[in-house]
Amino acid sequence: MEPPKLKIALDLDGVLANTMQTFCEITNSRRSTHFTPEQFDRWNAWEITKTNKDEFLRTLDEAWFNWRRIPPVEGNLAEKISILQRMGQIDLVTARSEVTVPFAKEWLRHQKIPYNRFVRTESTTAKSYLDYDFFIDDSANLMPLIASRMFGYGILYEQPWNRTALKMPRIFRIRKLEEALPLLLTIRDKLKS
Repeated sequence: MEPPKLKIALDLDGVLANTMQTFCEITNSRRSTHFTPEQFDRWNAWEITKTNKDEFLRTLDEAWFNWRRIPPVEGNLAEKISILQRMGQIDLVTARSEVTVPFAKEWLRHQKIPYNRFVRTESTTAKSYLDYDFFIDDSANLMPLIASRMFGYGILYEQPWNRTALKMPRIFRIRKLEEALPLLLTIRDKLKS
């Protein structure tokens, strides 16, 4: 019997694209500050920069308008995602603002990152309503929503802003994308038995 093909939702910001690095560069040049991504130890990053949420989100959008300046979170992403794609369908699922989608797609093309579909949601919370077997995401806020569902698994891509996230059933943590493959294989094998 052939193992089931998995449906995997892969986040963009903070998992593939290091938008916080570019965000820090923009913020630092504008405000004469010295922020680094490591300083953002909570999801509500605007509290750290002492701005409001709208300004924070506008600056993230600005980072995407300058997509060539956004580095990948880790090296060899195209190769790592190609390996994950053997497990099934990989969709890029993001809550990016609509205006930044063309820039995000250019970044993905430039990085040669393979994926099946690009899915934009209105919010991180809205991702939890989608029909995926796995969510690989950096949002600690998304994980309880996945854990509360009757199906599906979350893989929290560790970042400074999610390190204090609580342990939950069917939620795993990774520091590098290649750590996802053994998890996917183990769970897929459990599903087929």
